[in-house]
Amino acid sequence: MAVCLLRYLVRHSSKPRSLVVSGASSHGTMSTYSTVTTLSAVKTQRMQHLAVLRSGVGLAERVLNPPLQSINGNHGSDNIQSSSDNNNKDTDAAFELAIKQLNSLQSNDAAIRNSMKNARVDTKADTIKYLERSGLPLETVERLSFIHVAGTKGKGSTCALTESLLRHQGVRTGFFSSPHILFTNERIRIDGQLLAKDKFTEQFWKVYSRLWDRREHDHDMPAYFKFLTILGFHVFVAENVDVVVLEVGIGGEHDCTNIVRNVRTVGITSLGLEHTELLGCTLPEIAWQKAGIIKTGSHVFTHVTQPECLEVIRQRAKENSATLYEVPPTEDYFRSEAYAPIWQTFSNLIRLNGSLAIQLAEDWLSQSGKHQHTPNEVKMDPQLLDGLISTHWPGRCQLVEWHGMRLHLDGAHTLESMEVCTEWFEKSVRDSVNPKILIFNRTGNSGFEPLLKLLHRTCAFDMVCFVPNLATSTPNAPSQVMVRFSPEMQLDRARIIASAWSDLCATEQQKDVGQVYNTLIDAFTAIWQRFPQATDNDGQLEVLVTGSIHLLGAAISALDLIEDPKSRTDK
Repeated sequence: MAVCLLRYLVRHSSKPRSLVVSGASSHGTMSTYSTVTTLSAVKTQRMQHLAVLRSGVGLAERVLNPPLQSINGNHGSDNIQSSSDNNNKDTDAAFELAIKQLNSLQSNDAAIRNSMKNARVDTKADTIKYLERSGLPLETVERLSFIHVAGTKGKGSTCALTESLLRHQGVRTGFFSSPHILFTNERIRIDGQLLAKDKFTEQFWKVYSRLWDRREHDHDMPAYFKFLTILGFHVFVAENVDVVVLEVGIGGEHDCTNIVRNVRTVGITSLGLEHTELLGCTLPEIAWQKAGIIKTGSHVFTHVTQPECLEVIRQRAKENSATLYEVPPTEDYFRSEAYAPIWQTFSNLIRLNGSLAIQLAEDWLSQSGKHQHTPNEVKMDPQLLDGLISTHWPGRCQLVEWHGMRLHLDGAHTLESMEVCTEWFEKSVRDSVNPKILIFNRTGNSGFEPLLKLLHRTCAFDMVCFVPNLATSTPNAPSQVMVRFSPEMQLDRARIIASAWSDLCATEQQKDVGQVYNTLIDAFTAIWQRFPQATDNDGQLEVLVTGSIHLLGAAISALDLIEDPKSRTDK
């Protein structure tokens, strides 16, 4: 499957493209005709892309590949592999071997719990130690330019939008994000493309071997995320990117990504209670952690709304002589006669995070001397519009049709993100008479009850599947291995969630249609046996997969493994 994915990336990244409409004035305005022309071009290319996708590609490619060409047309990229390289089984096997070795750096649940009870390791100092031991001085990393983004909800989406906006301005971009859906190299992107597998493998062994050879004791290796952060810095230096859009892993203050000191543009997205065992049990405590990425003299942009959180961020900005800007609503950019009609066509990705992304991108361009921009200035032009609507961020409010199913894929795992997810799904199926199916899992130790209540209120599901993040009963693909949670632990967790759902149904005096399945293949087999009309494409099923990014990856893998859904209904 990985080979197919990369072959597709090569085939659709060799031709540069630009949807920028000429004739925009120096004031950033344009005619309604130009706006419509831009949208028509986008829609035409999306339809062409969909036509290609229908001709035999797998679900993973439909989910991961952007609907438009994503390589920056202003300069080539040698990140892309050739088709013959992608057909090379040795290349694929080498990548898998590297990921298996990377997984040895994951910690199991017991080790993680033990580390939380002990005194906190100085994560930033530890990351710098391993970075420099790997042969890359921090000073060399800081020759790069960064946009750093923290938050509870929407930080990945904001980063994806920001990266796309910059790329459409001719900037060579690096993008570091987490977690991945299917393949580990999703976390490191160059000019909007996944880092090529051969480059990932080459850089991995270079960094890993240096660290292994220079150990001071048997366990002297960086943990999984810390290693990937260091690997990302190596890649971005080697690729000589103009800017790195850097997404925080957890929190901010003590995050591995927070070692760079030269950040001049900072973003803080919406805040909510998450990772409370690490970040604190109150919103102000969490705000303090997130605001830990603010650097001296930086411009800080946010759409945080809670007064108590804003006060904390404001204080931390003041301590660092930084300037805080509360960004305007995204809709403000689309109030003119030319742009107002477009607003209704936007997804939540743009509606919720567009303004913050625009300000981050424009501020970086301004501070880099590429053009003039006043912080919080509200403007729209064809290039900005193109950057927004060309953004592809898989697994977030994403709808994909597959074998008689309308798959609604959203990795929502916090209360705030689940509110967005359920609102989106409810609107999508509001007028549908098709059966509605929920596939849910929530890993980790955080509470899932509020998420279940939201889902329960969304609609009357005809079938509810609680399932671990396991595609099959055989070991997951290396990129989808979770050392922390064994299959047995995950199955126990699914049973606990199913029991809570049953209690909720009893309280609401509604029928309980929930059931636990061992794997995603088991769940989809049961779905097709229950609703065989879907396999004939005579009808469609409305399927919502949510609760965990890892669950999305397992679900996609399972569906790609089932070549003929119809055969499953005959068993």
